[in-house]
Amino acid sequence: EVVEINDQDPAMQAAFKKAQGSLDEFLKVHATNDPNIDAESVRVRLTEGKTTEYVWIHPFEKTADGFKGKANSVPSQLKKLVVGGQVSFKREDIVDWTYFEIKPRRMHGNFTTCVQLAKAPASEVEALKKAYGLDCSKNR
Repeated sequence: EVVEINDQDPAMQAAFKKAQGSLDEFLKVHATNDPNIDAESVRVRLTEGKTTEYVWIHPFEKTADGFKGKANSVPSQLKKLVVGGQVSFKREDIVDWTYFEIKPRRMHGNFTTCVQLAKAPASEVEALKKAYGLDCSKNR
């Protein structure tokens, strides 16, 4: 399920900026097809009329005029999109990225999730960190 994002929150805006600023690095990792890298995903701003939602896309690929991929989360507000539905988007629509490095069990990126975790119960945060190796202190 999509977790709502407050795109007016200064911390979330900073996360968007950090993700955009490091997007080239992430896209290079994505292009390597390294077998030690898994779950390369991008979080994308999608709009239907006046409704905007931020949806994780995985898998995804570059196209002649941007990117395309499949919705990897259940939209709560967008009526025309379902999990697994095909989405086309532009680079400027990408607000976050993430990938999982298998051998050290470490998640990279996921800047928006770190902002959301700042408001989550400590037990949930610790479980996520343990399961995925997400270290939000490195995302600052």
